[in-house]
Amino acid sequence: MIDFWKKKLGEWYVIRVISGTEENVKQSIMQRREAFGLEDSILDVFVPTHDSVSVRANGQKSKKKKNIFPWYILVEMIVTNESWYIVRNTPNVTGFLGAGTIPVPVSGTELDQLRGVLNEKSEEFTTNLQIDDYVSVLSGPFEGNEGKIIEINPHKGSLKLMINFLGRDTPLEIEFQNVKKK
Repeated sequence: MIDFWKKKLGEWYVIRVISGTEENVKQSIMQRREAFGLEDSILDVFVPTHDSVSVRANGQKSKKKKNIFPWYILVEMIVTNESWYIVRNTPNVTGFLGAGTIPVPVSGTELDQLRGVLNEKSEEFTTNLQIDDYVSVLSGPFEGNEGKIIEINPHKGSLKLMINFLGRDTPLEIEFQNVKKK
């Protein structure tokens, strides 16, 4: 029964790491906690990410995980001399976020904000297209038409074109992969 309550007392702390090593640090901390028998003190490690979708020049989508906060990860732990030492001395960890050598836990409000960001940013698209670029439509009922980009929506993976249809300028919303830059 004591172990159950002990786990509930853990708080989240932000740890600075060398950029690009976030996932490796997560794995290292989890391995070190088992090796040193600190499962009751180091409870969880979390790297905040979201899905990012890039559209290549040939129209293919490429999906990958993208860190929301590069250089930072979160660790749920009960701070003891041992747990602090093990996390602090994990390769590629540069320190805890806080004042001096004392780590400061993340507040409940900040955790709620982070959860909101993670739920909000479920997917983001990237493209090399820009507003005012001219593109050709590759598929659909407007295939072969050309237009000027007037708006880009990275959250939906779409853009708005102004095309000339039946002698009039007409806005058209289309996905990134269905156009090609001129």
